[in-house]
Amino acid sequence: IGMVAGTHNRFAWLDFVPPETGGADDGWSLGPVEGRGSMPWRPDSEVFSSTWAAYYAEMERLVAILMRLFALALGLEAETFKDALVGHRSSMRAILYAEVSQAELSIAGGEVVRSPEHTDWGCVTVLLPDPNVGGLEVCGKDGTWKLIQPPPDGLVVNLGELLKWWTRGAWVATPHRVLARSGCCSQRLSVPYFGLVNRSTVLAPLVQGQEPGERHKAPAVFTAGEFFDHHEEYSRPMQESS
Repeated sequence: IGMVAGTHNRFAWLDFVPPETGGADDGWSLGPVEGRGSMPWRPDSEVFSSTWAAYYAEMERLVAILMRLFALALGLEAETFKDALVGHRSSMRAILYAEVSQAELSIAGGEVVRSPEHTDWGCVTVLLPDPNVGGLEVCGKDGTWKLIQPPPDGLVVNLGELLKWWTRGAWVATPHRVLARSGCCSQRLSVPYFGLVNRSTVLAPLVQGQEPGERHKAPAVFTAGEFFDHHEEYSRPMQESS
């Protein structure tokens, strides 16, 4: 599987390209299914495409449940985020990491970075990890990296930059990375669902008395669309607090 960018109904998607294009990792994405018209599926992928769409729908429902729980955890009404999820911009990816050879590990000192340290910029990410090959690590508050070992059939959930801004730092985005080491250097497949809200959602303080503050160099009130367009800029001021 390879990647090629395109647009359809104002939503970005990534489709199949010949595998000889290569790369450290390959993958492709799917956005909201409704209203997209004909999808650029391969002609031999009927079962795959229906399975993919069904899984996307389940993740859509799961994120709606998580957002209700997030609202309750903040002392808000359970349906606080309901309108923000109408016409959401969530996407799901299939990411295939190539096998890392023992020779590559030796040259790199026993550790190869498959995905460098980063935070996701949406609200919440739900990851279906590879059940056979690990390597996902998260950075704790003390700055140490911890290997994530989900239970069988488990999902990994982490928060993103948008929710960090929306809560004005009450919650933080989770820095994470993927490494290959001895014992976890085989080909690795993961499927993350990046939960987003619609572009018109107003990111006003969620709790009375919340202010942007010195660490939050963004307007007191701005939209999710503005955040999407400038998320890298908004992420920098709070990066150290993550």
